[in-house]
Amino acid sequence: MKTMKFILLAFLSVLYFSCTTHPDRTIIGEWYGLKDGSPVTVKFNDDQTLSIHAEAFSGLSFSGQYEINTDVEPIAVDLTLPSGMVCAAIISSTDAKEMEFYGLFGAPGQTQRPAKIEKNPQRPDALYLKLNRDKKIIKQKTNEVTPPKEAQLAFERNRRLGRGLNLNGLLDNNSGDLHLYPTPDQPIKPEHIKMIAEAGFNSVRLPVTWSVHASKTSPYNIKPAFFDKVDNIVNQCLENGLAVSIDIHYYPYINMHHGDDELSFDENIERFYSLWEQIAEHYKDYPPEVYFDLLNEPNMEVGVQRYNELISKTIQLIRRTNPNRTLIIGTPNLGQSWTIGLLDLPDDEWNLIVQIHYYLPHLFTHQGLAYANAESSRGMQWTGTSEEKNPIESDLAYCAKWSKTHSRPINLGEFGVVEYADTASRARYISFVRETAEKYDFSFHIWGFREIFRVFDEETSQWKENILNALVPNDEQ
Repeated sequence: MKTMKFILLAFLSVLYFSCTTHPDRTIIGEWYGLKDGSPVTVKFNDDQTLSIHAEAFSGLSFSGQYEINTDVEPIAVDLTLPSGMVCAAIISSTDAKEMEFYGLFGAPGQTQRPAKIEKNPQRPDALYLKLNRDKKIIKQKTNEVTPPKEAQLAFERNRRLGRGLNLNGLLDNNSGDLHLYPTPDQPIKPEHIKMIAEAGFNSVRLPVTWSVHASKTSPYNIKPAFFDKVDNIVNQCLENGLAVSIDIHYYPYINMHHGDDELSFDENIERFYSLWEQIAEHYKDYPPEVYFDLLNEPNMEVGVQRYNELISKTIQLIRRTNPNRTLIIGTPNLGQSWTIGLLDLPDDEWNLIVQIHYYLPHLFTHQGLAYANAESSRGMQWTGTSEEKNPIESDLAYCAKWSKTHSRPINLGEFGVVEYADTASRARYISFVRETAEKYDFSFHIWGFREIFRVFDEETSQWKENILNALVPNDEQ
């Protein structure tokens, strides 16, 4: 979970506009386009209102008003959000058939209107849409893939993951004000791993920051002592009947939004491949209950094409030593549910599980967190109304539809609510997301075991009881 992702979510979670204007009549009517590979419909009305419906992303579905100035070039559009934030945008090539929209979100008086359209903005405060009058633009392929028989293995392995949690804070090198320990990666008590299994969980996701425990010179060797540390946790989980998903978590250039001054981008990519070659070799004889989760939340700077290429090559490298290992593949551009349409998986590779992350509505799930731009929403509740449930249902239903069409199983690799939320709201939200995921046969891993999203209190060796019941019903514990 990274700051850039949360800035994006904070902006898009509150996209409701309130302005008055006289619209340019050439934009009146419906427009169609794709956002992150999924259909979007934009409608400008005569009464100065507009609506946007994004099929994959409820955070970009809203109704409101707009203000437009056709006396400047490019045409200017101003949007004002109820939160007080604004969007300064431009429209290019506005005619009867096609237009492009590009805007930047920010505080009033501090948001500069872009001078030109950027089709692939690598910043979380930007929104780009290419729109067309022809509805065929958003009519995607609906024919279901006919997979080979071996494709069922991934669905079986996904069911084996079942209900799980992220064992965060053990191997991901995190520390600071939002973490339980002054130094990172404090050991876990063996009895707590046993308690995870006894509580009714089937698996764990193990976030690992390998990059801080490996050489920065070729061949980029991982320290044997760190392998021993990871092995200890993996083996304890397996001994307690828990499947384990091992990931590459925070990583310079391709996962975090900042780089590594000692290595170039290309060197970091080379190092990434080397890490997976070593991890694959090390765990090649482990049982199928060990899964490889290739990369946590790839950043926007990597981009879609480069990410898909990275994943394809990494799969090939792993298959040299692990031909039957089930691999978990996250989505491009921050690993969110609504970017699933950008994923391009190898046609001849079926032992894969697709992973999505979901934290909407962001201002509720991250309330009180300054690094996530949600400090002002502390105290926000989630009561389980239809208005609150419908966006979540819609977003996850889109992923279920994608899963069926492409014959790929889905793992909800991260979701959760910060401890600052009241316990009842937190439990209601988690229960509903869990129920929805299970309805669509998704496996899941709650974020997380430790730290500010924790579901377990290590000091008292007690579960947050309401949260545990939301994840594993009482009769199944």
